Amino acid sequence: MTAQALTGTAAEQAGEAAAVRIENVSKTFTGRRKARRAALEGVHLDLAPGEFLCLLGPSGCGKSTLLNLLAGFEFPDSGQVSVGGRPVTGPGPDRGVLFQTPRLFPWLTTWQNVLYGPRARGALTPSVREEAAALLETVGLSDARDAYPHELSGGMRHRAAFARVLVNRPGVLLMDEPFGALDAITRANLQRFLLELWQSRPTTIVFVTHDVEEATLLGDRVAVLSGAPGRTKAILDVDLARPRSYDDTETLEFVTAKRRIREVLEAGTGPGGGA
Repeated sequence: MTAQALTGTAAEQAGEAAAVRIENVSKTFTGRRKARRAALEGVHLDLAPGEFLCLLGPSGCGKSTLLNLLAGFEFPDSGQVSVGGRPVTGPGPDRGVLFQTPRLFPWLTTWQNVLYGPRARGALTPSVREEAAALLETVGLSDARDAYPHELSGGMRHRAAFARVLVNRPGVLLMDEPFGALDAITRANLQRFLLELWQSRPTTIVFVTHDVEEATLLGDRVAVLSGAPGRTKAILDVDLARPRSYDDTETLEFVTAKRRIREVLEAGTGPGGGA
């Protein structure tokens, strides 16, 4: 596993146009009593099309802020955020967002939730309905299409949220610790599900996590952010073969890769150190 220079991005190395580009981005928030808090400072990052990138760092380092900038929910104070070669000016269907808690409408069935986006855009065609049905089959919810969110387990709600996002055919998936609040068994099952889904339907993914093992299992690369304000501390290649499965977590290669990421994450922290 190697740490890449910040200018040696995956897209540039592959000779491709970046699917996601974050150029020297800084973001400051003004809180109570007009106190200013720097969340991000000088962050630079590119993603190649179809890349799975994990954002890893301590609490408060700006991981979620960076995801919100990509989603168009917030805007940088300086620098530029672009997706597909176009500056981000607000939310759009080219970016699908998955949160820690699935955002499903409780008054709609699974089927109605999945079709909500195309219906709202006036794009509910027969082919979209076919795609939605195929997605429900893919995520294992065909038998639950008429169930309401409160009738689904936590894992099923997450899978319904995946289908709801994917039916819009986003170019980029933005995932903000989507499995962070789940029990260990459900979390492991959804990690397996995400790996299988991404390996069968490659999509550019930015995945926020604070879990080193999760980042190692899922990512092509791991971007490690320093403590507040968040800066790009290192970008690490995860040199593990694809396809991956949860069984890989028990191999020596996986343990070595995880240790390397943890060493970079923890470097300069602790007593006498700064984040």
